[in-house]
Parts: sequence; structure tokens; C-alpha cells
Amino acid sequence: MAVYDPPQALWKRNVAGTLDFILSMFVFGYLFSKIFGSQPGPHVVIPGSTTTEMFGLGGLPLLFTAIAVVAYFILLGRTGGTIFQRLFQMKRASRA
Repeated sequence: MAVYDPPQALWKRNVAGTLDFILSMFVFGYLFSKIFGSQPGPHVVIPGSTTTEMFGLGGLPLLFTAIAVVAYFILLGRTGGTIFQRLFQMKRASRA
């Protein structure tokens, strides 16, 4: 079991994890949707409204995004912490 010295605040761990997940989903999702292109789906037109789709995830871009998000947490977790863990100055766990 990992020992924290001093223990990290629960709110700090939760906020860092949530923000890292949102950041990685947007960055990788946007990147892979632009690289592989989004497949056009059925268009629903509502009279009197206008919508703009920035990007869509589905199929291959969604698969690559999911893999990249998992890799983001694994690789950065092993090399000193994710972006928001570093911004919040969270201490690394020591093995006891």
C-alpha cells in the first residue's frame, strides 16, 4: 500500500483527476477526430435553429482517444505526475 507523507487532501486528488480526464479527452478527441475525420451520421434538422459541430467521436477516433487517455494517465503517472497533479503540487506516494 502506498504511504503519503503528508496525506493529500481528497478534494485535491478528485479535482486533479477530473480535470486531467477532461483535458485529455478534449485534446486527444479533437486531435484524433481531425486526423481520422469524423464519419457523417444522420442529420436531424430542426426548423429555425442552427448548429455547428466542432468534432464528433465515433468508431476509430473514439477507440484511439480511449487508448490515448489511458496511456496519458499511465505514462505521466510514472514520470512524476499528470499535468494537474503537478499544478496542484501533489506529492508522490512512497512505497512502504
